[in-house]
Amino acid sequence: MSRTTAILMAIGCCVAAQGCAMNNCGRGYGSGFVGNRRCTDCAPCWIPSLKYCAFIDDLVTCETGKNCGIRALSRYRRQCRHPLSADFAAGFVQAYIDLAEGRGPLPPNRPPSRYWTAYYRSCVGQPRVEEWFAGYNVGLEDGRNSGVSQFSRIDIRTAGCSVQPR
Repeated sequence: MSRTTAILMAIGCCVAAQGCAMNNCGRGYGSGFVGNRRCTDCAPCWIPSLKYCAFIDDLVTCETGKNCGIRALSRYRRQCRHPLSADFAAGFVQAYIDLAEGRGPLPPNRPPSRYWTAYYRSCVGQPRVEEWFAGYNVGLEDGRNSGVSQFSRIDIRTAGCSVQPR
């Protein structure tokens, strides 16, 4: 088996089985701390590799954001105790994906292209577009308080150089 095949199989297993993992941080969702850093409630699976591969990392990041969004949506549904529309759910999960991929912490200025058709531009479809934006905003707020918002950060250390704040 080639190294590429092994990596792709590992990604497939990771994405299908886990994607997002609750860690053992203490009191539950988003409540743990390690040193100065918040323990993440949502973490991508570890894939053994000798070097960084942007394509694989992007795939794992997107799928982890999606799976974390789905789990967070499930928790949100239980808290709300009323049905949520499919459009709300799609917006909520998309916010998690966008946060995982390092996109800005603001809602987009337009919905996904599926909402650009004549139906959604009409008075009948417009409430569904509003539902998508409502779900996105709630998912964005929820995701900012979770580990998914830390996926785009890379720790940088200085080596013997003092860095002066400006």
